[in-house]
Amino acid sequence: MQAKMVFWQALTPVHPGTGQDSSSVIDLPVAREAATGFPVIPASSLKGVLRDGREDEQSNKLFGSLENAAELTLTDARVLFLPVRSYAGTFAFLTCPLVLERLKRDQKALGLPELKATIPNPGQKEAFLPQNTQITHNNQVILEDIDLSAKVGDADALAQELGKLVFGEEAGYFVERFALVSNDVFAYFSEMGMEIIARVKLDSDSKTVVRGGLWYEEAIPAETVFSSFAIGKSGFDEINRPYIQIGGQASVGRGLLRRMGVKHES
Repeated sequence: MQAKMVFWQALTPVHPGTGQDSSSVIDLPVAREAATGFPVIPASSLKGVLRDGREDEQSNKLFGSLENAAELTLTDARVLFLPVRSYAGTFAFLTCPLVLERLKRDQKALGLPELKATIPNPGQKEAFLPQNTQITHNNQVILEDIDLSAKVGDADALAQELGKLVFGEEAGYFVERFALVSNDVFAYFSEMGMEIIARVKLDSDSKTVVRGGLWYEEAIPAETVFSSFAIGKSGFDEINRPYIQIGGQASVGRGLLRRMGVKHES
């Protein structure tokens, strides 16, 4: 068995729906992990996109059928870096110790090279940053309605390693916006930092909104970076696509992801 790690970046807002009405202010929420509340792209969505329109023998072998188990297993795509609007630097790429520790745990379990840099633990009002950062203002990182004390240089090695691992030649664009925050702060923005999109249904004749034709959708914002794994004996070429369209509302531009690269092979 082999395992490969894949990173995806949202080029447009992504709506991996739950398939049901939430009965709350947000009519159509995004899928979330039950334990953490972090938004997630289910593995079934990834598999469905990769298999879309194919029912050949090779596809049935790789992705499974009623008669055979799949040879290629995909995991859920978890949030690795969450973009949040910043007073300085336009936006920040947020992550937290919990997210990175889970990534490191999974790397170890699958026999993949683990993160080498130390994962520090910021306080509730702190943001650990690399030396070369663009998101500080008066020694603070100002994110939406939360102000954090900037600890410049405390996450330099971590930011450099993650930038090289995920973004490659684009690492500079990532590193200058990187911020390691506490688990609670990350959880807050995972809940409150999603895009809320108002949608309407128009009458085909009058071109006005039909009665009851207004609803609200939640979407994971553009620039979000996800990590996932592919496990199997073959078929890894299937995930080597530069772009995929995932989740609901593809016709209005939602769900366009670019593959950041397949990293390492065990």
